[in-house]
Amino acid sequence: MKKLAFLFLAIAFASCSNEKPKEVSTGIFLEDQLKDFIASNPDWTKDEAKEKEITEKFKHKMINLSNEADFLKDMPLKLEAVKDTVINEQETKMAIFKAYGDTSRNKSSLLNYMQLQVSGIVSDAQLAKLPVQKNYIITGTLYKQGKRADVKFIHVADFNGYDLGKYTFLITGFKPL
Repeated sequence: MKKLAFLFLAIAFASCSNEKPKEVSTGIFLEDQLKDFIASNPDWTKDEAKEKEITEKFKHKMINLSNEADFLKDMPLKLEAVKDTVINEQETKMAIFKAYGDTSRNKSSLLNYMQLQVSGIVSDAQLAKLPVQKNYIITGTLYKQGKRADVKFIHVADFNGYDLGKYTFLITGFKPL
């Protein structure tokens, strides 16, 4: 009788442990979009031909997403550097923001596997409030769309990473993290 009870308990435990946790939206637009794209393309790494085909779809998707108003919504970015440049014959300050991995995030967070570069056109007043090597959530208006060639799927052994590309935005606001 004890063996039978133990067997039922083991079966019940096994059936509970096979359930996958339900995905929860983070509210970070790019992470949610990437999660949806991965889920809708489960054969991405099935073979070389499939990987190439789906990566091409991924490139088009990312470039199209950059036109969305929520593209930068809640996306944590690190200010890596500030450089002087010329845009339309006018001297301009460009803040280079990049996605970053963070050990305090959930290990399975796609944010830790995403690369993104945003070149942000900033004013001198904004720049005075933007210390380099700090993390921010920025808002802005797309100034120059990225190139499909910059969007990549990074697949090395068991590691999958996602380069979402490089874009230029006119920065309209920022919030330090």
